[in-house]
Amino acid sequence: MAFVITDNCVSCGTCAANCPAEAIDMGDDKYVIDQDKCVSCGMCLVNCPFAAIADKSQIFQLIQAINKGDEVIACVAPAFVGQFGKDATPRKLKKAMRLLGFADTVEVAIGADLCTVEEAHDFLDNVPEHLDFMGTSCCPAWSVMAKKLFPEFKDNISMALTPMVITARLMKKDHPNARIVFVGPCAAKKLEASRRSVRSDVDFVLTFEELQGMFDAKDIDFATLEPDECDTDFEHGTGAGRGFAVGGGVAAAVAEVIAQIAPDREIEVEYGDGLRECRRMLMMAKAGKRNGYLLEGMACPGGCVAGAGTITPVLNATSNVRAYKAKAEKQNSLESGFVDRLKEVEQ
Repeated sequence: MAFVITDNCVSCGTCAANCPAEAIDMGDDKYVIDQDKCVSCGMCLVNCPFAAIADKSQIFQLIQAINKGDEVIACVAPAFVGQFGKDATPRKLKKAMRLLGFADTVEVAIGADLCTVEEAHDFLDNVPEHLDFMGTSCCPAWSVMAKKLFPEFKDNISMALTPMVITARLMKKDHPNARIVFVGPCAAKKLEASRRSVRSDVDFVLTFEELQGMFDAKDIDFATLEPDECDTDFEHGTGAGRGFAVGGGVAAAVAEVIAQIAPDREIEVEYGDGLRECRRMLMMAKAGKRNGYLLEGMACPGGCVAGAGTITPVLNATSNVRAYKAKAEKQNSLESGFVDRLKEVEQ
């Protein structure tokens, strides 16, 4: 259970109106969430004007692990850029995380690059010979919605590991005793991390909003914080991996890899911006009008930068990520220095 509607509910109906999964209805004295329909996108949370919807947090358990002396590694999603203010550079972020007690901080763009390569091969191997189309895998709310509402398409959603899981597995292979924390914009990642197949990889999930709360509690001010010499920039993710954070970025990255692997292969791409648009996209697929397509679904309109756990306005966040993407030394996921380790994490 990701979200619950508390007694602060005044029955205004805003949550139900904004739920793309149609999972919220009026109960006896307040609105209630049908957990069988809920896909944990968090749209109810961000739209409730009375802060009546609560999300389960793991901050307490995380702080306990840090205080106990566990080696805790933070895997930070590429949407982090600008979330903690203009002064929160990657170097300063690493320093701030160390002040909180984290042993290391790495970028999830590493896993995004490997996810891109895996999905490109999945597409080339299966479409159209075995599947009419393929959907991307990285947004858990989109994946869950597609399989719940269109069970006939469960095999059409790529089985590629998500960037969160790939990055976590890489870290655990290099640091077998470490506890892994995914830090990102997405409330649905908490649902993904609770799956039996993922529990051993990801120990905790924090949203950017929750992490900001930890910074505030420690009086960490990025404007005055000075990074140490050991605090280097994130250097391993490609521009394509960083671009996962913005709507359309996943499919674009996969298409770029396909263009390198199979230059003669033509690929049609469509992006579903929000779950209502994703639903329409799958209806078109059901009618046979998306054969041969790569479909990217994102639960949050605008992509991960609009997730329920973000702080920065979507337009600003989008601009920040695109600028950060452009600064990457390498742009195609095939150029990642971690590509050779893909088989290692797939096992």
